[in-house]
Amino acid sequence: MSLPVYQKAVVKYKLLLLVVFLLPLSSLKAQDVFSVGPAFHFNFGDKKPKISWGVEAALWWYEDNNVPVSANLGFDRRKGSTILYTQAQTGIGIAGLSAGPYVEFRKEEPTIVGLQTDYWVNYYLGLNYRVRYNKEGTRKAFGLYIKAPIVTDPEENSDGDDDWDWD
Repeated sequence: MSLPVYQKAVVKYKLLLLVVFLLPLSSLKAQDVFSVGPAFHFNFGDKKPKISWGVEAALWWYEDNNVPVSANLGFDRRKGSTILYTQAQTGIGIAGLSAGPYVEFRKEEPTIVGLQTDYWVNYYLGLNYRVRYNKEGTRKAFGLYIKAPIVTDPEENSDGDDDWDWD
């Protein structure tokens, strides 16, 4: 016997929120890279498909076992609504996944809160598949984005050949 669509979404919410809350509890090394850039999405699963644009910023660091983790913050804007989101992410260089909460402010309808997941392939220029779950159902999007990387502490990543210390 299969669960109704709403109950399946609730189970997914609980599992993904568990991941989001557990990732920050692990011990972490210093921050490595900050990235920021624009994103464009083709959204479907609503009344009619819509194009959206936004900006996302992410901060990446490595756990003690060298697994990359990240936290991101972004917005997505389309006609009639603005979505703010944050996610926990992980990946292996060219591919990864992320999950976290979002809030959608609509022009003529009530505000919605939900869970967003992203599956992506990239190296600063990338493609992603996004799924948003909320009480009204599921919405999906295909996207294209570009991110500019900024190393947060270049001296920490250097060889250590320079013994000169100004401190």
